[in-house]
Amino acid sequence: MRTSFRRGVVALALSVPLVLGVGAGTATAAPTTSELLVPLVTGPEFGPAGVPGGLVQTIPIEATVGDKPGEVRFAAAAIRPYYYQFNYRFLTVNWRNLDTGAVGAVDLRHWEALENPSLPINAEPRYPVNLPLEVTAQTGAGPVVVTVTHNREQWQAPPASNALIPGLGVLFVP
Repeated sequence: MRTSFRRGVVALALSVPLVLGVGAGTATAAPTTSELLVPLVTGPEFGPAGVPGGLVQTIPIEATVGDKPGEVRFAAAAIRPYYYQFNYRFLTVNWRNLDTGAVGAVDLRHWEALENPSLPINAEPRYPVNLPLEVTAQTGAGPVVVTVTHNREQWQAPPASNALIPGLGVLFVP
């Protein structure tokens, strides 16, 4: 008898808020940030045209889903300090939605820009200097495959990839 009385009290306590509509709301998932499964591996870096950090370097890429339906926000996981050789380097994130077949590409910067771009070291403005540190892609909902390449924009030459291993990941975009 005591057990059935307890069950009745618990059932009443749980059903009253539902009847009155208390606690009823829409369920939303919080945004989730994760690194792509395979980080971008750049290199080789030989001086004097190389950047600090060693012969072969990795650039982990973060992807945030859940801010808005069908969107992914991309950024480098660790923003590097400014170095003059970064002025012509940038990342390209390529994506493909496996449900819809939609494809796209976005460019971003993985290094801090100088606060005063008029300094002599920045004498010639380049494309990468004006890129954002993070960028949002309209991928649509569903599974999305992502690859990331590291590009070099050389003086009087087209951009060339400097990725030994492109960054790679698969995301589920709500």
